[in-house]
Amino acid sequence: MYYSKNHEGLVFIDRDGGNLEIHGNGIICRGDTELWNPVENWQEPFTTVTVQDGITEIHAGVLDQFSGMKKLYLPKSLTRIERTDRLKTLLHVNNVFIHAAYGSYGDAFAQEYGLRFLPENIELGWYRDEIHDESIKLILRFYEDGTMDLLIDIFTTGISAGSNGGASLDRPMPQEYHPGCTLEEFADMFPARYYEQIMNNREVKVFLQREAERENKSKK
Repeated sequence: MYYSKNHEGLVFIDRDGGNLEIHGNGIICRGDTELWNPVENWQEPFTTVTVQDGITEIHAGVLDQFSGMKKLYLPKSLTRIERTDRLKTLLHVNNVFIHAAYGSYGDAFAQEYGLRFLPENIELGWYRDEIHDESIKLILRFYEDGTMDLLIDIFTTGISAGSNGGASLDRPMPQEYHPGCTLEEFADMFPARYYEQIMNNREVKVFLQREAERENKSKK
């Protein structure tokens, strides 16, 4: 774990295996990566950089220090990355994979530079079953190979999912799903208790729009 000299609360956490997490709030500048007692060239081993929620801007000279970066996870809180020629070159030479939510700044950033993009999982809906004392989440999951599936997370009071009284259930996409379906058609594929949440979910709207665009391109 590394602490910034110049930005109180900014922390860089080495998760091993080339994974680095950046935790903090607000704007990150080049000088904020000056650390207390750093290992020499500490940025070089990291291939995956995850910027955690709370960080709003990343200024010039921050990301391009990670010369081995192959994957970059960007949070919904992010509103700006200061672009430089050096950063653009790094992103394309390393063929960096951008992981961000549909409709977020990270999504727009990936689209603008033609970078590979992995969408953040979308929570389609949440339901509280008072009779069985359970909370149920329905999550749309995305994978690097372009496939997707559904996760049903069931939580019972005092018990985590996957243990006694809880469960994590993997399910395929509904058989009636097809690229180009409308938001209403998509929402109708799931239990009625999730309908309004899906209809009001901005990420779902962007997801369906992108799916339709891809389908149209494949037909040309």
